[in-house]
Amino acid sequence: MDRRDRELLAALARVNTEIGKVTIELLTLQPSDEHYAAALRALGRDLVAIGARLAVRAADLDGKPFDQADTLTVGAQPARAIDPHTPGHRDDPSATW
Repeated sequence: MDRRDRELLAALARVNTEIGKVTIELLTLQPSDEHYAAALRALGRDLVAIGARLAVRAADLDGKPFDQADTLTVGAQPARAIDPHTPGHRDDPSATW
């Protein structure tokens, strides 16, 4: 393991620690919706960032290309590029939302 990997895993450990702290805070303090939303947004941003860094490093190691869309999910479905001409896409005038 090189310095870059140690730093990456240390960053993952920091995010993991922060998740625990913020989760306990949100469960016990029952903050306002604004505070709750800000905490969720910050955690989401940190998780996406560390996930992208892990995926990029994996791509460095095995040569498989990194697809940024693979780092995000919407519900249980991977968030991938969607052809706007696909029936049911949000820009499809016939879609019912």
